[in-house]
Amino acid sequence: MAVDQGEVQAAKSILWPDEKVELTVTQRRVGPGGSMATPTTVITTDKRLIILNRASLGMRKDYEVIPYRQITSVRLEHGIISSSVFIRVQGYDRDQGLLKNGKEEGEIDGLRNNDAKELADYLSKRQEQIEQVAEGDEPQGQMDNGMGAYVYCSKCGTKDNAGAKFCSKCGARLG
Repeated sequence: MAVDQGEVQAAKSILWPDEKVELTVTQRRVGPGGSMATPTTVITTDKRLIILNRASLGMRKDYEVIPYRQITSVRLEHGIISSSVFIRVQGYDRDQGLLKNGKEEGEIDGLRNNDAKELADYLSKRQEQIEQVAEGDEPQGQMDNGMGAYVYCSKCGTKDNAGAKFCSKCGARLG
């Protein structure tokens, strides 16, 4: 899996000390769906999905964090020049970002075809592992499934103890 160390550095401030970056995918700068000045980057870690939206010609960074257990479906639209990955997220209420304007399915467009396929495959694999754990089966591989002793905030992605009622970082109601 490809990891762009420059993008990892850009997100370093929100990565947890024990978090491992698995894959980075950046929107094309030219072509359909691309963004010349402010390309979006998707960072998958062993714990969560991070979407880095750049604004103000790259001077501002907005992070969107989605725990894997909240992703309910992943869909790939393969184009001739670029591809899009569509993600459905359960219980996610945001006015901005991936699911803005009340959309149930968010689109990450303008990705290189191979990058989009790799991202969709990775997210689908994570989804399958979480389903196996929910059904009581042993998960394949060593990935943290986001279940068990911890709970992740749906607003900011902060990792809290499973018994917590409110997020320790943003104060949002957990559970």
